[in-house]
Amino acid sequence: MTLVGKLQHIQLPQIFQSIEVHEKTGLLTIIRGEQEAKLYFQQGRLMYISLLQGHRHVPLVNRLLQDGVSRGPFYAWARKEATDIVQKLLTWSSGEVYFGEGVQPPIDRFLLALRITSLIPSLSGYARTSMLSSRGPESVVEKPTIPTTPFPSIIKSPKPFVVEEQSGPAIHLPQRFKPSAGPLSWARAFLPPPNYPLTSKLPTAGRQHNSIQRWEVLLIMAILLIAALAHDINMFNFPYYFDDEGTYMAQAWAVIHIGKLAPYTYIYDHAPLGWLLIAFWTIISGGFHTFGSVINSGRVLMLLMQIGSTFMLYRIARNTSQSVTVAVIASLLFALSPYGLYYHRRVLLDNIMTFWMLLSFLLLVSQRLSLKKIWLSAVALGISILSKEVAIFLVPALAYLAFFRADKSHRWFATVGWIAIVSNILFLYVLMAALNGELFPTGTLLGGTAPHVSLIGTLQYQASRGKDGGILDPYSAFWTMTGRWMQDDPMLVVVGSFCAILSVVIIKRYRLVGLMGISTLSIWIFLGRGGEIIGFYLVPLIPLLALNVGLVFGLVVKKLNNFILSLGGPRIFSRAIQIVAVMLCLVGMLSGFTSPNPGFQADNTLLWDGSSTTAQQQAVEWMQEHISPTSRILIDDYMWTDMHDTGNASSNFTFAYYYWKVYSDPAISIGVFHNDWRNIDYIVTTIDMLYDAQSSHMAIVEGALNHSTLLVRFDTGNWPIEIRKVNK
Repeated sequence: MTLVGKLQHIQLPQIFQSIEVHEKTGLLTIIRGEQEAKLYFQQGRLMYISLLQGHRHVPLVNRLLQDGVSRGPFYAWARKEATDIVQKLLTWSSGEVYFGEGVQPPIDRFLLALRITSLIPSLSGYARTSMLSSRGPESVVEKPTIPTTPFPSIIKSPKPFVVEEQSGPAIHLPQRFKPSAGPLSWARAFLPPPNYPLTSKLPTAGRQHNSIQRWEVLLIMAILLIAALAHDINMFNFPYYFDDEGTYMAQAWAVIHIGKLAPYTYIYDHAPLGWLLIAFWTIISGGFHTFGSVINSGRVLMLLMQIGSTFMLYRIARNTSQSVTVAVIASLLFALSPYGLYYHRRVLLDNIMTFWMLLSFLLLVSQRLSLKKIWLSAVALGISILSKEVAIFLVPALAYLAFFRADKSHRWFATVGWIAIVSNILFLYVLMAALNGELFPTGTLLGGTAPHVSLIGTLQYQASRGKDGGILDPYSAFWTMTGRWMQDDPMLVVVGSFCAILSVVIIKRYRLVGLMGISTLSIWIFLGRGGEIIGFYLVPLIPLLALNVGLVFGLVVKKLNNFILSLGGPRIFSRAIQIVAVMLCLVGMLSGFTSPNPGFQADNTLLWDGSSTTAQQQAVEWMQEHISPTSRILIDDYMWTDMHDTGNASSNFTFAYYYWKVYSDPAISIGVFHNDWRNIDYIVTTIDMLYDAQSSHMAIVEGALNHSTLLVRFDTGNWPIEIRKVNK
């Protein structure tokens, strides 16, 4: 819904005339205080009309029942009632007028199909010339704005913040009339609706509206360009290659080259859809080394998903609030978050999950919601969950969003279907484990006695990791990490979380805003459950926190605009408030760059000129030149695929093993190294390896480290790599 204007400044007859002349299709809503009228048009004809009475819309056919009108004069009565309502609207001297482009009339109501000028003959010649050809200074009446696009300008007049998608409670005709009898069937036989598809989107004329559309398209392109440049510049050099990035790239490599979900034993630590997508990306992009290092290929995919996520967040904010200001705030906060820039570049399942999560949201807040979009939203969320399991905590909030936004005629069908699709997608993961005989853990009735990995066993282990008091314990890992996040990105973590709580408080009045707040708090509840919590776990919260900030700031801007306009202030003040709101949010976001951010505390410019990965790349090149491919080597997972896929089968380092697997996978620790550090030829150390070996007491890794000598060291960005020879 888009604000056309206020009745104090525009002419309602002119709007009716414009709708008919341009054969508009959509919903015209006129609001004056607690009074509200809804007029549905199809190709310029008035199809359905209702007027708010006692906080609910009463359709004409309901009034027919109240008035006791018989069959004979039904058509004349309906025409007279529509005429009375239109005449009453023409007497309103104050209020707001909104128009929803393309909104279809209810299909379960009696449709009038009347030309509105036939109801009020005086409208037929009203300002026709000025509307259709007002070009010069002689035109004294401003042309009404019946939008041709859902994209108004950021500096346009104030807009309604949240639009409830359907009218208030109304009696469905099938519940009151039998198909073969009653006034409705007689009326439909006497006056059938026009013969054209109700779902067709009709072309709309108007140069002014097209220019507005182009203006916002340019705005969106500018935001996406900013997001792309902030993410892309120097992304191959900073931040350093994380071992998780190497893990997911190695698993994608295994899918393509050896037909397995992992190069080692797959332990169900995560569902595989995330790296299956990475594997598909490497196929269509030309291979793992198209962009140099293997991880670089994955980072290009993250760039594309970041741009897509920024666009989807813009559209979610735009559709939810009907405000460009809100959409700009949310998308820029997400794209320029200092925490986000650090982690969005990395090949993380959390980034893939976020992309599909936002797609699910976007489909559910579409302006023209259909059952197909509801089903697709369920598919998108299922993919998100099978990319990273955290997304499962969004199921209740999104299920209710589907229920709330679905048409009343099929609301329960849509919601149950949405839940069923999500559940069936998740069941595929369980089915895969069951077919492999890896659903139940060893030692259980259904798991047998033979040692094997299991889905349920892994879930039990994951649930027990880092167990503490969570949100209820002020000294828990959750509060420790939250304190770091508050420093990393205070605008989103502090202000965004406050806005999420505030959104839930006002959910009764602003339902969609409140649902976005509930979705945000759902992820916070997962983080505060009392378990393992890692720095990048905040990633899926970043777009939701940005959205909360934008929506709440949008509410404040709307209230200020209405207050200024009520005092007779000029519209320029309204535009200035919107611009100031955007600037305040951006200034608040910039404060994150002055705090001790992750990975670039000493120099905030490292994001765009750092060189942490240079040493890591140099280490790989040195090993390929100076070490025999048949050597047995302990490595960090960041280099696994580069060592195993050198482009020449004879030079692949088949016996280079990830140090965690040498410690934890019996097939490697016993089957290859026999738990003896003397069977290791070389060890490549990183900060992560040294920390993990000490904290987890990795005997075989510590033995190799203690009996090794340094061959060469690389350090170009506070992430040193050492290649050491084991002295046997």
